[in-house]
Amino acid sequence: SKKFIVATVARNIPCIERFLISARARHTPPLRYNEGEKHLYLGEAYKLVVHAGAKHKNQVEIMHGDIHVWASIPAKIQAELQKWYSHQAWEVFQDRLVEVSRHAPWVQHRKIHFKTRRMKRTWGNCSSTGLIKLNTHLVKAPVTIIDSVVAHELCHLEEMNHSPVFYTLLETLNPDWRDDRAKLRSEGFIYLRT
Repeated sequence: SKKFIVATVARNIPCIERFLISARARHTPPLRYNEGEKHLYLGEAYKLVVHAGAKHKNQVEIMHGDIHVWASIPAKIQAELQKWYSHQAWEVFQDRLVEVSRHAPWVQHRKIHFKTRRMKRTWGNCSSTGLIKLNTHLVKAPVTIIDSVVAHELCHLEEMNHSPVFYTLLETLNPDWRDDRAKLRSEGFIYLRT
């Protein structure tokens, strides 16, 4: 019956969303790490500029609206970019956690512990011990999307489920969370490209 179909779909939304992300990713060509290719950072596309050889300290820098990488072969370029994204993610997420938590009274006197990790299926999670993990790939998204994921995980420090209480907290912290979630669901596969 139609009721049964609607109930089944509603019950399986997370699984369906994961399938759709996976299907989109299968039809999105992988990055090639070649000169001129576009790479995302904080929601902006930057042209990749490759310099042969090594530089002293930073192997990756944003200069003049481009991402410059000092490496010679695509595998090394990819490795350097991944290290750079991991470092940037740590810095950006630390700042965003501080900023968003200013508006969350339940975390005002709490030390927030977080880790970054490259994940394929989730943007963030919060353990029962209060450890927040954020997906390194999220640093490719606009700051508003990062803030939305951060807000979601901060709400889990107070409410460890997705109950009406949780969504009330989320609504106060990020009134646009539904739009942000929809955008991340529809465009997130782009940020996961490697």
